[in-house]
Amino acid sequence: MPAKKQSKSEVKQVGRFGLVGILNTIVDFVLLNILVITILPKSLELATLNFGSIKYVITGLIVAGLISGTVAMINSYIFNMRFTFKVKKIDAKHTVYFFLVTIFGLYIIRPIILKIFTDTWMWPSQVAYQVTQVLHLPLSQDFDERNLALLVAISIVLVYNYLMYKFFVFPHEKN
Repeated sequence: MPAKKQSKSEVKQVGRFGLVGILNTIVDFVLLNILVITILPKSLELATLNFGSIKYVITGLIVAGLISGTVAMINSYIFNMRFTFKVKKIDAKHTVYFFLVTIFGLYIIRPIILKIFTDTWMWPSQVAYQVTQVLHLPLSQDFDERNLALLVAISIVLVYNYLMYKFFVFPHEKN
């Protein structure tokens, strides 16, 4: 394929990935907030894992994020395979790659980022809350904190996922 045509095709593919990502992000944010507001409050401590001197508390927010992310992951598989990368047929090996890559981003990278931005590095969410107050937006500090954390986590995992999907998951040849 000529370089110019390949470049245009690449831009379109990134655009399609972005559209799928927006849809997945909406699903993720809406479901996470519904779960946190209704049955899994952020402050709910469900379990504590001890790794020597490191204590990791699994909260309602972490579990809600895993649930909402799992729903978004299934949505992502269907839409990225069919729409973004236009794969008509995918073998079992590449399906396993998709879920391994996505599960690593969803269950390892994402909870770490959520934990950092809600329990360790509070400055960004405090700034976000101050901005919402200056703008007179009726948002709580808890809302700003969890949604900023989710936005950062999704952004980091989005870049990781695109690169992994493009180079390892979806076959380059079109069927």
